[in-house]
Amino acid sequence: MATAPKPLSEIIDGVSIPFAYKMGYMINSYREPSFRSIEAKFGLTRPEILTLIFLYHRDGISASDICDFSGHLKNNISRAVTALEKKALIRREPDVQDQRRLVLWITPAGRKMHNRFMPGLKKREAAMMQCFNAQELAAFETLLRKLCVHAESWSGTEHI
Repeated sequence: MATAPKPLSEIIDGVSIPFAYKMGYMINSYREPSFRSIEAKFGLTRPEILTLIFLYHRDGISASDICDFSGHLKNNISRAVTALEKKALIRREPDVQDQRRLVLWITPAGRKMHNRFMPGLKKREAAMMQCFNAQELAAFETLLRKLCVHAESWSGTEHI
C-alpha cells in the first residue's frame, strides 16, 4: 500500500537548512514554470532569457560578468550568447578598454523580445507576492535587498 505524501509544511520545515531550502523552493516554483513557458512561446532557453534580462538593464558587459553575477556555468552562457547573436537579439563587440575582451549589447530586436516575455514574468511575480500586505511587502523587500548585499561575504565555497 502506498503511503500518503507528506504535507508541504513538513517538507519545507523539516530540513537542516530551513532558510535556503525555502528560498530555493520559492525560486524554483517561480522560475521553472515561467522559463518553460517562455521557451515554449518564444524559443528561448533559460540562459538566453537570463542574458536578455541582464543586457536589457546593463548593456556592455561580458559573458563572464553574467556568469559571475548569476552563478551560471560559462559554457551555458556562452552557448546562449552564440544563439542570441544568431537570432540578432544581441551583438558582440571588442571592449574599447581591452580588445581581447568581448562585450555584449542588446539589439532593438532583443529589447522587443524582452518586452514580449517580461509582462508574464511580472504578472507571475505579482501573483507570488499577493500573500503579503503592503507593510509586509516593504519589509520583505528590505530584508531581501539586505541578503543580496550580504551575499558577497558568504557566497564563496569557504563555508562548505
